[in-house]
Amino acid sequence: MASTSSSDNAQSSDPAHLIVVSNRLPVTLAQNGSEWSFKLSSGGLVSALSGLKREMSFTWVGWPGKDFGESDRVKIDSLLRENSCGAVYLDDETAELYYNGFANSILWPLFHYHPGEMIFEEAAWDAYQRANRAFAEALLDMVKDGDLVWIQDYHLMLLPRMLRGMLDARGLTGVKIGWFLHTPFPSSELYRILPVRRSILEGVLAADLLGFHTYDYARHFLSSCTRILGLASAPTSVEAEGRTVHVGTFPIGIDPGKFAEALQTDTVQRRLSELERRFDGARVVVGVDRLDYIKGVPQKFLAFEHFLSEHPEHVGHVVLVQVAVPSRGDVEEYRQLIASVNELVGRINGRFGTVEYTPIHFLHKSVAFDELVSLYAVADVCLITSTRDGMNLVSYEYVASQQARHGVLVLSEFAGAAQSLSGALIVNSWNIEEVSDALHQALAMAPAQREANFNSLYKYVNTHTAAYWGVSFINELKRVSQAADELAQLPQLTAQVAQTAFGAATQGLRVLMLDYDGTLSATRTIPDFARPSPQTLRTLRRLAELPRTLVYVVSGRIRAHMERWFEGIDVGLVAEHGLFYRHPQAVGQMPGLTQGPVQGPPQDANGWTCLVEHTDPQWRETVLPLFQHYTERTPGSFIEEKEVDLTWHYRNTDPEFGLWQANELKINLERVLSHLPLTIVNGNKTVEVRPSQVDKAFALRAIVGGLSGAQLDFVMSVGDGRGDENVFAFLNTELKATPELITCTVGRKSTLAKYFLPNVDSVLAILSKLADL
Repeated sequence: MASTSSSDNAQSSDPAHLIVVSNRLPVTLAQNGSEWSFKLSSGGLVSALSGLKREMSFTWVGWPGKDFGESDRVKIDSLLRENSCGAVYLDDETAELYYNGFANSILWPLFHYHPGEMIFEEAAWDAYQRANRAFAEALLDMVKDGDLVWIQDYHLMLLPRMLRGMLDARGLTGVKIGWFLHTPFPSSELYRILPVRRSILEGVLAADLLGFHTYDYARHFLSSCTRILGLASAPTSVEAEGRTVHVGTFPIGIDPGKFAEALQTDTVQRRLSELERRFDGARVVVGVDRLDYIKGVPQKFLAFEHFLSEHPEHVGHVVLVQVAVPSRGDVEEYRQLIASVNELVGRINGRFGTVEYTPIHFLHKSVAFDELVSLYAVADVCLITSTRDGMNLVSYEYVASQQARHGVLVLSEFAGAAQSLSGALIVNSWNIEEVSDALHQALAMAPAQREANFNSLYKYVNTHTAAYWGVSFINELKRVSQAADELAQLPQLTAQVAQTAFGAATQGLRVLMLDYDGTLSATRTIPDFARPSPQTLRTLRRLAELPRTLVYVVSGRIRAHMERWFEGIDVGLVAEHGLFYRHPQAVGQMPGLTQGPVQGPPQDANGWTCLVEHTDPQWRETVLPLFQHYTERTPGSFIEEKEVDLTWHYRNTDPEFGLWQANELKINLERVLSHLPLTIVNGNKTVEVRPSQVDKAFALRAIVGGLSGAQLDFVMSVGDGRGDENVFAFLNTELKATPELITCTVGRKSTLAKYFLPNVDSVLAILSKLADL
């Protein structure tokens, strides 16, 4: 079983305490007798977070690399606490299945566009859940309200949701959670093949801020949320469970000063001189990659072979030094990759090599930092041919080591760094001829052009450092958290507040203005499916039967539908978003309104008042062909013709294509209708054309005018859409003197309302409580 330990340092009094969570702790533990010691690991994440130490203290939480006995855990925990770390202990079976069985055998190949390498097993998925739960339980003992928790990478994609649920259960609602993905995120068409695709997305959507290296990765994630979960998204956010989850791009960097300092050391200078003598008279191309199928090492060798074949003048004068750091040699796919690479090296060296000349120097091992810097510094070109890479910081490291030589960077377009390093030669790593041509171009580049390209690269690398990445993410997490805190100050309407206000109105009228779609009923596209539920009808009937109480139901539906749905219930109706309204019959018996007809425009035989005069129907002849054009070209869309309005629905279309078509339709409508008194409204998956100056607030103003002879003691308005904000604005200004005024939006959002309710069920529950009075 998995077990956990906590760190006392996490209980810091620092109001902005940061807890960083990653799969592995940045330490290597070693035992000498009964004593334990550790060595700090090197890596991009360690460097990236170093800049944060000047901003705040932080605790690093992760798996220590293996399981330990209880007696050893006590000593290890004490040692880790002294160094601001906390351990999450996993039994060996869980650790193996979670890390190698799911994270690296399912998510890693999928996220790097190698779905053929996926091997999905339920046991591995169960272990992934157990491991994430163990992390959540460990963090639960560490965090306090107001802390920032920053979760790293694809190993812990369930952790935000698990942790959020545990924190909420303890009332710790002020903890802010960020999550960052260090790999690509695949397109939605590829991601959707994952059997547990919904659980993974829902897991990270419990965070406040989600970070990606590039906007391409963020865009793919947002598309998956829209297509798979059906969530509304914007370029930088997604709406999930009544919350706005922010999505941002934060390209990671390196510590360039570390490389600049290393270049000045005697060790590197001596080694650099040795390499320059060794390769005297030759141009050096360097490659540094982990030997992984995403790094494109075979493609690099094939391109180099093509280069030597097409440009024989370079044979004997250009060498490729390739460092291939070993990776997962126990996995069959990686063993096959090693064999393939070795075969290529032997073939190319055998074809072009001589006793004095070896085209490819292949180092299948890790190299020391000083050796790495020396190789970077001596190289004229750095060749990176990743077939898919989250960022690839080798490109940054090469630039940081090239202040003297101004080497050329040839970079695969499939590496995230390609979107940031504009001074590089960008290539399609799958196109062997293109990579070969770029290599030739790099070696033939004029010194002035090399220097100009290098200056552009060096400026970016020196500015967008690892520390800059870490500080930028945390600052953005604080910013969105502050905005969320302000939004969280909007109180939820309780039955007690509503009942107290309703019961206090003992003399005058009590008026309820209730939106229909999304407030009294879940939104439905097809009108026949939008009928009110029996519970809704019972609640409205009971409210309408209360003394001095008027209930109005506001909808975008046509009059005929509303008359049929609410037949036999004495409620007022507002149709087509305010174009038509009808008072309840009880208005004629209300005090102060019994001396004559209801005030306002003329009514028809059924009591309906139309707020639009002299409507020229010819505009429909212009709009309908446009609507039909887009309906024919957008599968799943349809037109709803109302008495006055025309509405184009695209709820059942492809979510991205439907939105794109809707935006294009609106542009065309604005072009042809600009001279007419019409309004084009982007609704909830709809585009609607209706007469100008008429909306829900306009109808409410007319209704209140018709009740001008009576005293209003209680007014309550509930709605979920943007059109309801106009109603809230009208009530907050024109009826602010009402003794009891309640404005309430459905769903937590930025609003002019004074309260919110989370969903339709909560609205009906409040109304039912009022009906009990």
